[in-house]
Amino acid sequence: MTCQLAQNMPKHAAIKAARQRGRLWLLLALLSLGAAAQQPEPAVRTHLQGKDPLWAGQRISLIVELLAPGYFASAASFDLPDPDGVLLMPPADHPIVDSLTIDGTHYSVQRHELNLWAVRDGDLQVPPIHVRFRYKRHPLDEEPASAAVTTEAVTFSVQRPPGSEGLGLVISARDLTIEEQWQPEPGGEPVPAGTAFKRSIRFSAADVPGMVFPPFPGGAIEGLGIYTKQQVRDRSNRGTLTGAREDTITYLAKRPGQYTIPAVRFQWFDLSSEQIQTREFPARTLNVIANPQQASTNAAGGAATGGLDRRTAGYAAAALLMLAGLGVLVYRHGARLLAPFRPVRLQALNPTEQGRGSARQPGRPRPPGQQSR
Repeated sequence: MTCQLAQNMPKHAAIKAARQRGRLWLLLALLSLGAAAQQPEPAVRTHLQGKDPLWAGQRISLIVELLAPGYFASAASFDLPDPDGVLLMPPADHPIVDSLTIDGTHYSVQRHELNLWAVRDGDLQVPPIHVRFRYKRHPLDEEPASAAVTTEAVTFSVQRPPGSEGLGLVISARDLTIEEQWQPEPGGEPVPAGTAFKRSIRFSAADVPGMVFPPFPGGAIEGLGIYTKQQVRDRSNRGTLTGAREDTITYLAKRPGQYTIPAVRFQWFDLSSEQIQTREFPARTLNVIANPQQASTNAAGGAATGGLDRRTAGYAAAALLMLAGLGVLVYRHGARLLAPFRPVRLQALNPTEQGRGSARQPGRPRPPGQQSR
């Protein structure tokens, strides 16, 4: 009995040691899971940058700060919404990189500036923006982690500039410039028909994208050919956006007469003086007279066309005579003439698997020597 107990003691000790090891591994696993659950996650912060009041048509900065617990391993990708009443543009420049420490955790920070313009007044909202990027918790990590963060919706109020109640889309800007050029200048001596007038109007302002400027009206005037071309350009320099739009309009005088190009008025809100500014484009008159060179060219063209018509009539008569003779020939000897053009069935060069069997395909020629049943 004593010997049997002595023999069982090592087994009980081994079982007890195995149980202790199992508890230890379970405890370590729980600790590792708890540590992983307590690891800081990427975050995002958002706020508007601008002074009240915010005017319709004014540039407003939306600041988006991305926080990565560690180090950024890629550029950020923004999924921009299409807000109602708001023109939202993606970041134009590289982000400002910074770092900070929150509760003992080191964060790398990317500060992105998104520009937006309110096209109407009232209470507006920028919906949540989804942003994706990759980061490393430690510089020597082999594989970066993927992050997807979402901003909160941003709500703000916009006022309509005083004096712009009767306007549609209003532009609010500082140092807005307008340039107009004519080649040649209209309103002087009469010009012959066929003369082309080239008109260029260029809008430019800081903190205004070129796409916001309205297209200059070309219109339709009887007797004038009007052709328009637009070019929009934006330039960003150290966070300052400068937008420009240039409209080129060509007026082609087709025939003699007096033509009036109507006047145009453009108004915007100046942020410096906080007043409505107006630029008048006065009406222009084009006096067009007959062009002797154009008249002689038309006469020469008419004579050449008349000669060509007589020559064409002769060719047409000869062709009719030939067709008539061909018709008589076909009527008398049609069967013999058309025999070479009758269709002939040809055997396929690559017969199908079904055609290789015993049954003959309908319409296929019989091999030599085979008799019909």
